[in-house]
Amino acid sequence: MFTTKRSKNSSIPFYPKIILVNNWGFNLKKILLLSILILFLLFQNTITACTGLTYTQENTILVGSNEDWYDYDFWVRTLPVTEGKHGRIIIENHWPLSIDPDWHCPQCGLNDQGLFYDCFATPRLTPTNSQHKPSYYDSSDHYQYSLESYALSVCSTIEEVIQVYDTYNLEHMATYQVFWVDNTGDSIIIEGDDIIHKQGDYQVVTNFYQSHPQLGGYPCWRYETAVAMLEDLPDLTIPYFAEICDATHQTGFYPSVYSTIADLKEQTLTLYYFYNYNNPVTINLKQELQQGEHVYFLKDLFESTNNQAPLKPSIPTGPTQGRTRRTYTYTTQTTDPDNDTILYQFDWGDGTISDWLQARDNHGEASYQWIREGDFQIRVRAKDVFNHESPWSDPLQVTIPKHKTINKPIITLLQKIIEILPILQSLY
Repeated sequence: MFTTKRSKNSSIPFYPKIILVNNWGFNLKKILLLSILILFLLFQNTITACTGLTYTQENTILVGSNEDWYDYDFWVRTLPVTEGKHGRIIIENHWPLSIDPDWHCPQCGLNDQGLFYDCFATPRLTPTNSQHKPSYYDSSDHYQYSLESYALSVCSTIEEVIQVYDTYNLEHMATYQVFWVDNTGDSIIIEGDDIIHKQGDYQVVTNFYQSHPQLGGYPCWRYETAVAMLEDLPDLTIPYFAEICDATHQTGFYPSVYSTIADLKEQTLTLYYFYNYNNPVTINLKQELQQGEHVYFLKDLFESTNNQAPLKPSIPTGPTQGRTRRTYTYTTQTTDPDNDTILYQFDWGDGTISDWLQARDNHGEASYQWIREGDFQIRVRAKDVFNHESPWSDPLQVTIPKHKTINKPIITLLQKIIEILPILQSLY
């Protein structure tokens, strides 16, 4: 059982037929578990951000979150009502598993009962209280390896969510936690063995265990910022929640790719792309369910029909001479006609091209070290978040000349020869 301040379990109205992994054979079970563990272990050492929050005021319940990630390809999928399962919208990204290279990982979702969830990376803490229980697998679920997706499809309340998690082995949650909010305003953070219940009008979650803050990730400026803004809440509105998302968004290698604000009573999702909080897109769950199962490519919801690529970047600036295996830094800049977020890619002239690096105030910066001598032409190009690329910049020539060096072992050998010369002369 979970360690929790309160635990009220109620029966779940519908259970689809569950095919447990251990009925498929021991080897497949190990493969499934290993794939899921690898999936979330990757979060531990890479994700340093993501922020979630909820607030209840009279008959309004809002949930906000920032999704910070290095890959910008996300999809918004609508799954309609089927026998025993609620209609729901899920935001997913491609995450290949060893047993399913085409698998998409559900990151957050909202169902037609007003139940919402989102996942947050954490330091490693392996749950132990459920290890004797079966691992989850459901062949009838679109995301057949995801316990979160299953719970969203069959649950309406926090109590029902707790019952689902109490049924299965949670070892796969070693490096993430799940934030759940229902349409009564009740919310919890499931940390694996522990549950943190909302106390008062609001709850905030980032990337540390509130029951084990000593494991890392705390103090967290994003957590403190969200708490302070909720405590000074002037009025519970989507624009104010957007302000909190703006105040806690991340840039850099793991930017806030999208932000979500869910209105659980109205059953709407208001989305923002790359922390542009002046350009929201609102999705009405009831209207989407009427269209049957369908999927949107997230960035297509925001790209204008006449979107333009960034302008040609300036010639890189930085040292024009250097030595091998020394690190040198180069900068460039450009602008985007649509004011989209810009990313840069550097060609170092030796056959090496950098990853796409996010700009800061339209400026790009990267460091490199050459491992051989020669003349190298550095150039750079830019793209916006919709993958429209600029031309390559004019090149900057960097010369890494040869430096004459004397091998230290040779010097030592010569010294020894000199030392023994008198001895050799005495032999004649």
